Amino acid sequence: MDAKYINPFINSVSGVFASLGLGEIATGNIFRKETFICRYNLTTILGISGSINGNVALSMPYDTAKKIASAMMMGMDVTEIDEMSVSALGELTNMICGQAATEFSLQNLVAEITPPTIIHGDNMKVIISQVETTAVELSSLLGSIELNLGLEI
Repeated sequence: MDAKYINPFINSVSGVFASLGLGEIATGNIFRKETFICRYNLTTILGISGSINGNVALSMPYDTAKKIASAMMMGMDVTEIDEMSVSALGELTNMICGQAATEFSLQNLVAEITPPTIIHGDNMKVIISQVETTAVELSSLLGSIELNLGLEI
C-alpha cells in the first residue's frame, strides 16, 4: 500500500494522542497480512467509503485499552472493559479516522467514515475480511497498538 494512504492514519494517531495528552506515538514495523486479522484482545473497527473503501482497526491488549480509556476519562480508574470504556475507545477511533479523512480531503480524496464497532474477548482471533491488509505497529507510554488498514483504493 502506498505511503500516501498509510501516513494520514499514522499522523492522525500521533496527533490525536498528543491533543488528548496521551503522549507520543512511535511507529514500529509496517508489514502486509494476507487477510484482515487483528491480534490483540480488543479491537475497534471503523468502515471507510468514498475514494477509499475498506476498514480500519485499532487492536490493543486489554492493559493498553484500560490505560487509554482511563486517560480519556480524566484519570478515572478503569479496571475492566465496560460500557463507558468501550465508548471512550470508540470515540478515540472516531477522532483518529475523522482526522485522517480530513487529511485525505486535502489530497482531493473522499473518505467517509462509519460509526466504530468494538469487539473484545480473551483468546479470540478477529478476522475482519479476506482483503490484503497493511499493519502498523505503534507503541506509546500507554502500551502497544496495532493499526490495521484493509483498504481498496
